[in-house]
Amino acid sequence: MGKRIDEAVQKLLVMWETGDMPEVIKHTTLARQKGERPCDSWSLANQILMLLGLTEDARGFRQWEQVGRKVKKGAKAIYISGPCKHTREVVDEDTGEKVKRTFISGFKDIPVFRIEDTEGKPVEVTKPDYSPQQLPPLMDVAEAWDIPVKYTAGDGRAYGSYLSTPDRSFEQIVLRTHDASTFFHELSHAAHNRIRPLKGGQDPFQEIVAETCAAVLCLMYGYEGHVANARKYVAHYAKVKPEEATKGVMRALSDIEKVLDLILSTTAQPQERTA
Repeated sequence: MGKRIDEAVQKLLVMWETGDMPEVIKHTTLARQKGERPCDSWSLANQILMLLGLTEDARGFRQWEQVGRKVKKGAKAIYISGPCKHTREVVDEDTGEKVKRTFISGFKDIPVFRIEDTEGKPVEVTKPDYSPQQLPPLMDVAEAWDIPVKYTAGDGRAYGSYLSTPDRSFEQIVLRTHDASTFFHELSHAAHNRIRPLKGGQDPFQEIVAETCAAVLCLMYGYEGHVANARKYVAHYAKVKPEEATKGVMRALSDIEKVLDLILSTTAQPQERTA
């Protein structure tokens, strides 16, 4: 396994150094579908707060009453963030007339309750289905590690997220695209977290490891069109020019090889294309 990984990594680095790469494939995001739960229209940040609360449906006190359920006595709320809006008259620059405009002056905490902390009528809702017709390679690795993979609507900011508590009692991969490269990136974070505990947020070293691993896996499984995007991503976190992206990889090479070895030794799927 080590030799195959080394060959794939070296092939990637040569491509990045020479600039001899396949045509770039642009990332795609999943368009939001209409859902019946209030949380279907929440921001990504609020949906993540809900998921970290170990539920897939959370609503306000009155919202639960509207569907025939009530919050159990003693239940503790989880808090999402909502805008503080106010309306005032302003002069329209084009017409010179006074018009009413709504402005956001800040944000406030909004308490919501998990469906698990309510009782009453069964709630039957249609959840938007964002799953791809064909799952990407290496999905069996996430399954082997008991990591649920959730597809949801894009938010214009991030294509994916790997969520985990420090003790890994809760883990989840959230994807807002069907691009296999994004799944490879988040799966690499999960593998890295098994080698050493990850720091919170977008740590540059961790991002370089995850994206380089994702690029190598793209080569192995036939998604070469994402390799150029990966070079730009790594260069950004390494704070170098794109053509110097390999400089950012060298100090992370040991962890990159360990992450790839862990993933490829876990999967039962053969590579579609070898390096």
